[in-house]
Amino acid sequence: MKKIPWLLFLSLLPFIWMSCSEKQSKPEERNAKKHSRVDSIPQSNPCMGINPAHLAGQFNPADDSEFQVISERFTPKARIFLRIEALAAFEAMWSAARKDGIELVILSATRNWTYQRGIWNRKWSGPRYSEFEGKARAIEILKYSAMPGSSRHHWGTDIDLNAFENEWFENDTVGKAVYAWLKANAPQYGYHQVYGDASNGRPGYREEKWHWSYLQLADPLLACYLSHPPNGAFEGFEGAQWSDSIGIVESYVNGIDRP
Repeated sequence: MKKIPWLLFLSLLPFIWMSCSEKQSKPEERNAKKHSRVDSIPQSNPCMGINPAHLAGQFNPADDSEFQVISERFTPKARIFLRIEALAAFEAMWSAARKDGIELVILSATRNWTYQRGIWNRKWSGPRYSEFEGKARAIEILKYSAMPGSSRHHWGTDIDLNAFENEWFENDTVGKAVYAWLKANAPQYGYHQVYGDASNGRPGYREEKWHWSYLQLADPLLACYLSHPPNGAFEGFEGAQWSDSIGIVESYVNGIDRP
């Protein structure tokens, strides 16, 4: 009978030691142990696998293995590029449209920062916007053109099709047929009109019936852009000083219609 308490004490000894050890540890150590499981979970990184240079178009698509030149079957433009996956999806869409008597023509695809700066500066200096000054001129140009560093065309996921006028898609017999086909069928191939009717309260650009985006690739690029806006993208062109006050990232880069 006298051995039982002694054996019981031996069996409880490890638990007594653990309790004392925990009491002797510092409060911050106990707190670290308490949260160690949470802290060990890796934080999601929306930019994982994305080349930062692609976000603001600071690269040459001709030298980038993720991009492919678009065949002259699909565009009248010489040596314009699209991401390989986006181009494959377009080719499938083009074939389906042709079977239905619809011709899809790519007028613009990937545009890097230098190319976009050329478009922007020509509009800034041209007669069309000369009546506007400073920030007002930038806002007027932004109705249909992106500042360098903020265009979705930098990403190689977006294309302009057939005509640059909404009126052609609204009033022309061929244009109406093209737009109706795209609205009904383009999403099956991953393409969506991201700049729809702005009267729904969407900020940013006006409606562009010609602008279609391959969202499977564009959405991750947008998420990365919004979480890590590229440094130095908004400088070196006319009107760049108003990019922040206009809200380029918030209202224009993120100002899209989602399916």
